[in-house]
Amino acid sequence: MKKTILVTLLMLFATSAVAQTQEVYKFWVKLRDKAGTAYTLENPSAYLDPRALQRRQRQRIAVDSLDLPVSQAYLQTLRQAGFMIQNRTKWLNGVTLFAVDSSLATVLDSLPFVDTAYFCEKGTVEAPSVVAQGRGLDYKPIDYQEPFDTAYYNYSYPQIAQLNGIALHRNGFEGQGIVIGVCDGGFPGVDTTVFFQTMREEGRLLATRDFVWSGNQVFSVHGHGTKVLSLMASYLPGFFVGTAPKATYVLCRTENTMSETLLEEYNWISAAEYLDSLGADIITTSLGYFHFDDSTQDHTLADLDGKTTPMSVASDIAVTRGMLVINSAGNDGAEGSGRLNSPADAARVLTVGAVDEEGNPATFSSFGPTADLRLKPDVMALGTHVYGATAEGCLSQASGTSLSAPIMAGMMACLWQRYPRLIPAQLCDSVRRWGSLASLPDTRAGYGIPDFSRAFFPPDTVPAVGMEPTLCSDLLFRLWPNPCRDVLTLEVPGSASAVLIQDMMGRVVMRVPATATRFTVSLAGVPRGLYFVTVVSPAASGTQRLLVQ
Repeated sequence: MKKTILVTLLMLFATSAVAQTQEVYKFWVKLRDKAGTAYTLENPSAYLDPRALQRRQRQRIAVDSLDLPVSQAYLQTLRQAGFMIQNRTKWLNGVTLFAVDSSLATVLDSLPFVDTAYFCEKGTVEAPSVVAQGRGLDYKPIDYQEPFDTAYYNYSYPQIAQLNGIALHRNGFEGQGIVIGVCDGGFPGVDTTVFFQTMREEGRLLATRDFVWSGNQVFSVHGHGTKVLSLMASYLPGFFVGTAPKATYVLCRTENTMSETLLEEYNWISAAEYLDSLGADIITTSLGYFHFDDSTQDHTLADLDGKTTPMSVASDIAVTRGMLVINSAGNDGAEGSGRLNSPADAARVLTVGAVDEEGNPATFSSFGPTADLRLKPDVMALGTHVYGATAEGCLSQASGTSLSAPIMAGMMACLWQRYPRLIPAQLCDSVRRWGSLASLPDTRAGYGIPDFSRAFFPPDTVPAVGMEPTLCSDLLFRLWPNPCRDVLTLEVPGSASAVLIQDMMGRVVMRVPATATRFTVSLAGVPRGLYFVTVVSPAASGTQRLLVQ
């Protein structure tokens, strides 16, 4: 009889047209070991994508036992006992299980390979939710004579300009080649609306996966993830442009918006491992956990030490696999403790709080320190009255650290594209170094608002040209197009005397007198490659990267 019921349950999960009639019991089970696994450390290509292995090799990270999948023999025994396996985690060596019979809990106690098991929640098989279909915008691109001005970004200008991220975009760094995994509660409209049309047409929606329900409702439930993604991936010049409009994305549904249980942390962990196996570079999450529907599962303030909650532990492991993990700080700043949410307390996570357009910390933005007295959040980004896309294909304003995190994640993708050999810790150090509060960080706003124009080309890395230049204001030094093949246009300060073009070795390949504030330079005869363009001026100098194609 149990076998028949289980088959029925599997059918319920496999179809999208059933009613919510099946009651299930959900468990988290930690396994004792990985005995019987068919996988080996000598053949990681069996469970890691080539891109994941390349990321490991680039960062000199060895494959270890944490990377081995859980034992297939154990999984088979659990299935035979009457359980459905929803997700599994190799990092924590465990599984989340569904059962239609509560008495099966005693079976878990009798299995020798089970280390610990506990009940997470009682619920029903989740039937599909329906959201309105995206209707799109009446959008027409605008032809610009000058790139990346206020009108180019339009509604998204405040969140990018506040971080001085335009310097990265102007120089051709818009996230190309960087894979960003987004974990959220759903992404309706991403498959239909115009905000994501360029991403879809260019094949930069790499994969989607639902870790809440096996029927894959990624595009049919809750628009929170849609707004989050739009802050990075949108590409509508003249209307709305995200912080990483040319990056590649993987969408993971980990949040069950119908309940709040510890199970969702394990959903996220399984998603993080999936993203790792695909070779994702960045995981950004605008979720956090502290209180649950069952108060016995609640975290405590003492748990926020970066090494206790499941998601915080796994977040740090994700970074040791070579991924940059970015998480919102939480929206509990107005509470007495101002507490963070898990995994914002994790040591290796780049925790992002919210500021208003004036740069002041938002009252709702959670703050530290952590239970072990570490400074959190790390950095801040715009989180009040932020425009983002809705499932219906419109723009709407919202507030929360849920918005600050993806804004930051997109800019970090552009920065990593600029410095592909950096490891996650170095990237985080870079933005902290150029934060507005770097000289005196605090537990309310961390290192402050990063200046990505300085992180993009910090002065102490500029090739020597007789004087140490500093990066000019965007208004003082512009060049376009970039990449360029034939003719480069420059706009420089009136005090500029010359423009130098240097190769990667610091050798001057061209010196051009600055005869006007705006002029053109022929690149005929300049070999293809990466160059640095430096403006020499007694008042202000600057250097920007130029790709000659």
